[in-house]
Amino acid sequence: MCAPGPAPFHDQWYLAWFALAPFFLLLSLSRSFIEAGVFGLAFGLGYNLVYLSWYLGLQPLDWLNFNSAQGWAMAGFAWVFAATHQALMVMIYAMVARLLPLAGTYLPVKVSGKWKLPALILLPLLWVLFMNKLGNASDLMGVPWPMIEYSQYKQSWFLQGASIIGGVGLGFLLVLVNLNLASLYATFNGKAHFKMLAAPNKSSALSHLFVSLLIVALITVLGELDGAKCWKKISNDVSIVQGNVNISMQKTKHRYSMEELETLFFDITKDAKPGLLIWTESSLPVVLNHQPDLVSKLSKLARERNCDMVVGAIDSFDSAKDDDKFNAAFGFKSNGEMAQEAYRKRYLVPFGEYAPPILNIFPFARSLTNTPAGKGLSAGRKPVIFKMSSGDVAPLICFECISPELTAASVKAGGQILVNISDLAWFHQSNVGDQMIAFSVMRAVENRRYLVFAANTGPSVIVDPLGKVHGKMKLDERKLVVGQAGFSNYLSPFTKWFR
Repeated sequence: MCAPGPAPFHDQWYLAWFALAPFFLLLSLSRSFIEAGVFGLAFGLGYNLVYLSWYLGLQPLDWLNFNSAQGWAMAGFAWVFAATHQALMVMIYAMVARLLPLAGTYLPVKVSGKWKLPALILLPLLWVLFMNKLGNASDLMGVPWPMIEYSQYKQSWFLQGASIIGGVGLGFLLVLVNLNLASLYATFNGKAHFKMLAAPNKSSALSHLFVSLLIVALITVLGELDGAKCWKKISNDVSIVQGNVNISMQKTKHRYSMEELETLFFDITKDAKPGLLIWTESSLPVVLNHQPDLVSKLSKLARERNCDMVVGAIDSFDSAKDDDKFNAAFGFKSNGEMAQEAYRKRYLVPFGEYAPPILNIFPFARSLTNTPAGKGLSAGRKPVIFKMSSGDVAPLICFECISPELTAASVKAGGQILVNISDLAWFHQSNVGDQMIAFSVMRAVENRRYLVFAANTGPSVIVDPLGKVHGKMKLDERKLVVGQAGFSNYLSPFTKWFR
């Protein structure tokens, strides 16, 4: 799996079903937990350097006054840092796995008078705990990006199971199948150095593989049944204003003025159909609740176009003593009424939206963050639902589509449709947008909701509750994206149980 194939955008999805098996065989071959850690680190780096290569799209960084060489150095450092962070989790996982007394079974078994733990259950479980939950906790600056389950975002037959067990469950199944293949090889090979994965006998190894495939089939069927249950015809128009305001227009001395931004977005909006209208993340980079004239213009626009609007801007506390700023989304009903409460982004990006405590050691580095004066943005604490004329909208902002926890919480709070507003201008012509679409597909299926992914520089799409992508636009295209989406009150099994 060190090959780029399983990553979204490369689309060699089938590799994810067997290319992890050599990794588990290497763990079995390792003579110590240190050697296992070296294998894990090498594997993790190989995979993540490919998966996260979009970090190199940060170059050019002339908007930060870096020349070409300095820009490449900064982008390269961000790339290697993020890949190493993920690789260290694989390393720790490998070391823990090597220390455990394991056998290639589904149940504990006694071998040569000693009890062995069931590798076929324990190793997939540890994988999802390390990669999806513990190691990628936000407090540890984790960004759970290169998860194996996203490789399947175009495989509708398998994807439907996400509404039952979530993307995290699909990841468990992929690791389980890989592990069974490794166990099958270890058992038939018969060498002592593969004993960590070997089944008691060859027939057991074959039956274990059959059981894993049976589990996959069962989850797939249950997911298909759930998909049929939630599906219904829709007829609500959605318009996305893809403004294509690139990083030079945002950050350099030639940046667009607020008047230019207003003119741009209002002009694109003139062809919007009645329904739901989306302006992307930071479309209006001002504290909107401090701009009564602009609020009045947006209210008037919503009335004239008969649109419920979601607008990306900045929010702050009203208190003059507290200048905390929030990356936010604001709602406007089609009658011009502004939602009483803005949605404040809950999942902030390390270095991009807040300065991690480690930067206290290097004060100069704080000024490089994309935040007010390098100080940092504050995080929201709860989901907010916009009660619109057409239905209840659950907003998400940018990288939040990577979080099954936040998305499910927004649906449980009453969201009938998910709207993710994003600004990917930082990453120029990289494949980061395609990977975020893969995340959006998983979140849509998990919660059986339409998900509108609206990106400033593209690609913008509408994902239906079965995971099908509609109306994908090209990068760096300035236009109005028009499609259809629906509102639903159905709660999937995953939404109900996941926390």
